[in-house]
Amino acid sequence: MSSFIMSMLEEGVEVEVPSDLTAIISLLDREVPYFSCNGYNYSVTSGKGTVGKRWELMIKSGNHASGDHALFPVGRVELEKLDGQYVSIRIPPRCGAESSSREEVALVNENDPDGRIFGSFVSQTLNTLQRHRLINLPGALPVE
Repeated sequence: MSSFIMSMLEEGVEVEVPSDLTAIISLLDREVPYFSCNGYNYSVTSGKGTVGKRWELMIKSGNHASGDHALFPVGRVELEKLDGQYVSIRIPPRCGAESSSREEVALVNENDPDGRIFGSFVSQTLNTLQRHRLINLPGALPVE
């Protein structure tokens, strides 16, 4: 996991996209099943929310490549309708994420596989938003 991804996990991510809540939920439902990281796949499950205004999605992952179909939670995404035609997509800071130097990156990868898996999810989500022209990034983010 790069130090950039570690920083995103530590600080969280928030972007505003020109869309409505239903369209963003549908986009995530459609795209997330195709995300993967080192044999792990992702699924989105509904959490709590207020219909039409705010929704919390739980992100779960499982290693289907190994034949294990059990899913475990790796993080969450909060969606909130803003004034006008915008939705805030917020990935809260991950509990337990710590600042690290370059030398600590390899150690964190070994000791925090859930962080690596969720970091990949965050990158793939942002890349998807860019691919659908909802945000502008300087380039594609690394996903592994």
